[in-house]
Amino acid sequence: MTSPAPELPDATEAPPLPEENAAPRRRWFGPGVRAALVVAVGAALALTAATYFYKDDPRAAKAGDCVHNAGSDSDPDVTIVDCSAAAGTDLKVLKVVNGADEKQCDTEPGVVATYTEKRTSRTFILCLGDRT
Repeated sequence: MTSPAPELPDATEAPPLPEENAAPRRRWFGPGVRAALVVAVGAALALTAATYFYKDDPRAAKAGDCVHNAGSDSDPDVTIVDCSAAAGTDLKVLKVVNGADEKQCDTEPGVVATYTEKRTSRTFILCLGDRT
């Protein structure tokens, strides 16, 4: 004897509705989390761009870096360069002075030049020596 085939639901029947007392579906990323993620990603991109675009700027110089002046003594155009690829005319940063007192470079042995940059709220001086 064979068993009867199971009854299939009528294709015209609508699927059951969710119960009214059922807990609402939880969202993992609500509007606040999404906004925080957008801000975090934007801040990371801005920091990366700033680091990339200002890496050669003299404001980022520190002792031991090499610099190149593509301008003149009266109108300098100073950028940070790779010391291993630096040309013979490039100089090495011996000391960075925060402020406008060039006399602070006098205490550093081997200084042959200084570079002063004045910004609206900040002045700094690079005490420069030969690359050797």
